[in-house]
Amino acid sequence: MGMDLSDLQALMGGSFDEPVGDTGGVWVVIPDGAIDDGILRLIGKARVVADALGGYASVLAGGGAAGGDTEAAIRAGADKILTAGGIPTVPDLAEFFRDRGPQAILFPTSELGRSLAPGLAQVLGGSLCGYAADVAVDSIYQRIVAHQPVLEDAARMTLSLLSAPAVVAVDTSMLPAAFNEPWRHGEVADAGVSWGEPPLYDMVDLPSQPKNLHDASTVVIAGAGLIEEAGFEAARQLAEELGGVIAGDVTALDAGWIGEEQLVGVTGFTIAPRLCITLGVEGDTGFLMGIAGAGCLVAIQADPTAPIIPVADYNVIGDPGEFARAFVNKLRD
Repeated sequence: MGMDLSDLQALMGGSFDEPVGDTGGVWVVIPDGAIDDGILRLIGKARVVADALGGYASVLAGGGAAGGDTEAAIRAGADKILTAGGIPTVPDLAEFFRDRGPQAILFPTSELGRSLAPGLAQVLGGSLCGYAADVAVDSIYQRIVAHQPVLEDAARMTLSLLSAPAVVAVDTSMLPAAFNEPWRHGEVADAGVSWGEPPLYDMVDLPSQPKNLHDASTVVIAGAGLIEEAGFEAARQLAEELGGVIAGDVTALDAGWIGEEQLVGVTGFTIAPRLCITLGVEGDTGFLMGIAGAGCLVAIQADPTAPIIPVADYNVIGDPGEFARAFVNKLRD
């Protein structure tokens, strides 16, 4: 049984002389025209999705993409590449796509991609996935399905996009390697539009949010071993010099040095800073459970038999108040 040109075309996923359609299909939008490895991965994914839908994989590249880059995009799976000058806005893209009826529009999760995707989906009346690690097609209903990572990509949740166009911002670093198929043929043409530059906004100085026990990378924890309020003040100054926050155990709470919102332990907060410095803390079981997630525990304690000693990564046996004052002076030199 022989093969004709149409059979070969079907096997290779491309067309030799049939013009690529200008409507429907899967589109990759490159707002700034920078075709890097991540974009080539995204084009490859568009190729796979377009094949599953029986359509074309097209690219809209702003910023005046270079010819060499467009050749790489074709080898990665693009059937057609339209280039335009400037950077598009949401109205620009809406005008471009409104009559083309795309089934899916894929953006990279760049700053421009993340900002354009939601607005475009809303204007075109489509569906949106603002962050995806992968894109596929439901083989039964022929719908676009986005895969969203959860629990630091320990699992993925699937999101069916019911309204066309399905607009998805894809983390290209999570996609498989880009195709590089030199036999592919594609068309490169001028989109016939020229966009301006994106508006520049003045930087705004936002007030810094106060650090808290939940997000602080350094926590200094005070205990009764500081003896007096002057010792606690030295601990507070040490936390400030280290760019961290001050906290305390139950004995510090009873002494009136801290409030409930600063209490660490089973009856207070469980914390996991990179650096935890305890000053005069004995370290009962309830307290140690509250700091079990600390990256590095440094204990300053006058009592060498205190329960915290064998648990700490580093120990200083001595007066915790004097240690805090000496440490602050050293940091200020």
